[in-house]
Formats: sequence, structure tokens, C-alpha cells
Amino acid sequence: MNTRAPAIEARQLIKTYGGEVTALDGIDVVVERGSVFGLLGPNGAGKSTTVKILTTLARPDSGSATVAGHDVLRHPDRVRRAIGVVA
Repeated sequence: MNTRAPAIEARQLIKTYGGEVTALDGIDVVVERGSVFGLLGPNGAGKSTTVKILTTLARPDSGSATVAGHDVLRHPDRVRRAIGVVA
């Protein structure tokens, strides 16, 4: 784990479903270690899709994301070991 990396960093995340429904359209977010962060928005805003990508349950069409300094696409096992999710 990179102790200087942000807790969460996402750059230009794009995700579509069926090529027609755009769930994420270039989202950027940085959450610094030790901070409190809330992901809020109306129905259909992409909150669940963002969390699915950050927890390695879905793949973005493009963009990048790291959690605890680990790339969600290259090292999903490391991400899963570093996080806990309550739904």
C-alpha cells in the first residue's frame, strides 16, 4: 500500500450499459486518506456504478481508478484486501 496515495482516486471514469445508457461520463474524484466522504446524488446519477467500479465488481469502459494506492483493474485482489463494504 502506498501510504502517500489518496484513499480513492478516479480519473475520467466512463461506463455505459448496452452501449446506450451512460452511467458515468468522465467522473473525477479524489478522496484523501483520513477524510470523510459522502457520495450523494439523485436516482440514476451513477453512485452505485461508481462504487461497483471502486470495489472491483464492475469494469469501467475507460478511465482509471485506484483504492489505497492499488489499481482496480490491474490489482483487484489487492483492492479487495484493503477495503470493506457494507451494503
